Amino acid sequence: MKFGCRLAISLIIFLFERQNLVHAATLREATTVTCSEGHTETVDLRSTERLAGASGEARLERNGRSTDIEVEIRAMRPASLFGGDYNTYVLWIVSPDRQMVNLGELLLEGNRSRIHSTTRLTTFAILITAEPHYLASTPSAFVVLENKPNKRSSRIQHPVVEGVYNFQRSNLDDVKEAKGKVHTEVKQAFTAFRLAERAGAADFATYELRLAGRSLDETLRLSRTGIHRNEIEAQARHTVRLAVAAQHLAQDRTERSIREVTGNSSRY
Repeated sequence: MKFGCRLAISLIIFLFERQNLVHAATLREATTVTCSEGHTETVDLRSTERLAGASGEARLERNGRSTDIEVEIRAMRPASLFGGDYNTYVLWIVSPDRQMVNLGELLLEGNRSRIHSTTRLTTFAILITAEPHYLASTPSAFVVLENKPNKRSSRIQHPVVEGVYNFQRSNLDDVKEAKGKVHTEVKQAFTAFRLAERAGAADFATYELRLAGRSLDETLRLSRTGIHRNEIEAQARHTVRLAVAAQHLAQDRTERSIREVTGNSSRY
């Protein structure tokens, strides 16, 4: 009985460590903006200490049941210069009830980028974060731009991923801007696969990780041959999708195993 109890405890610790590699989060405060029916508003975006000097604005227009959001940012530096797991920038909106929506990747052309999207929400916070890949499901702690409050703003708290992603620099104060379009698709594919491995996919999503690995090999083959950039980008993004699926499956199975082991250990 004692051996069984020790084994169960050891397994719980192992599974929790796996889980914490992808679930560590902390709360961050933000302010909301509101766009009313029939109105158009321009909201300034202010930089954080991560990327001092960056700027931008979001143009909001409410029509019927949707809000159009057009964001333009300037004086940016490539997210990959943070080093480690960071590769790209993602636009987020966060509702007052902490619903976090990834509205898409901001592709840099030199030091600028523009993106257009829509949401059904009327009140939300706007964030731009550095992320490992374009399919991030929760904002990282590397927030580089956020909306300035307006007269109808309210304060909200939302989780960000912290202590999980590796990095070499905490800010980009002294780095140069890029010239031309910034390509990070292959690096995103590498990182997504690595994150899946770190989440325990080799043990809990073996088949799915194998598919992602094959796709990554194909991404690298296309990259080496110098084939048309569009085909490389498409294959890399496919790799990210497969790797993220493997990561999420590994997380779900890890959580299920924790519940099962915890329930069984209570019998000892």
